[in-house]
Amino acid sequence: MSPVQPGRAQAAYANTCGVVQPPQDGRGSERARERERLLEHVRADIIPGLEELVDPAASPADLLAVADRRSRRLRAELEGFDDAGALFGPARVEDPACAEEREWVRGHLHDTALQILEFVAGDGFGTGLSAAKIARLAGGAARDLQRWVDSLDAPTAAELLPELELITEQARSLDPRVELVVGEIGTPPTSEQVEALAGAVREAVTNARKHANASHVIVRVQCDSDGRTAVTVTDDGVGIDPERAENGDGLGVKGSIVGRMKRVGGYASLEGAPGGGTQVTLVTPRQGA
Repeated sequence: MSPVQPGRAQAAYANTCGVVQPPQDGRGSERARERERLLEHVRADIIPGLEELVDPAASPADLLAVADRRSRRLRAELEGFDDAGALFGPARVEDPACAEEREWVRGHLHDTALQILEFVAGDGFGTGLSAAKIARLAGGAARDLQRWVDSLDAPTAAELLPELELITEQARSLDPRVELVVGEIGTPPTSEQVEALAGAVREAVTNARKHANASHVIVRVQCDSDGRTAVTVTDDGVGIDPERAENGDGLGVKGSIVGRMKRVGGYASLEGAPGGGTQVTLVTPRQGA
């Protein structure tokens, strides 16, 4: 294996993958209305909340206070504890199709907007953020979220390696010691599996930095001869209790890593890494199984 070079992933996977789309089924009208309700909230509240932090002339302390308020509010919404209509809460799970739609949107917001807001609110995990750095992070997150919303009506090609390149590149803007290593690439995963893998990797990289205090994170990807895609995220942090992490409450490991992989027929495991730290392993089912 060797570290991936810019542009290599696009060439390796060009024209080999399917299309990323939100979950679909026959109850299109109800699901479409539910999706639009959620996306309208993203447009009206979450994206403007990120844009509120794009003010290089502001006091960093003031921006941290805004981010703290916004992050607490968004986490309460995502975990169903908000008092403003239970946007994602249990009161709205009566229709399975709509519940699946909410879980899909909720997972994306947890892994993107919430992570940036909490990173800023914590002053970059205590490293000290300038107003200019906050503006770059929040502005980039707002643009990415807007592009995601705009793309839902125009599905795009789903390619795993470019997704992993983007995730590791974004992570390096917060911590330079995050690298992507590419092994043998055979039959690519399906679009649904690409989305699950990308989301789970993003969460694992965030956890390594946010909770494990890791100084070095390596993302490795390879396809086995039987058509399975395996991605590992290894860090040199303080380590975790795998059983507690996999079975705990909330949206982190249980929902954003283990749950994502289960929904596409794959699995995720967490264990101590050789020499210390944590290794997260994500494996898709065999293609055609």
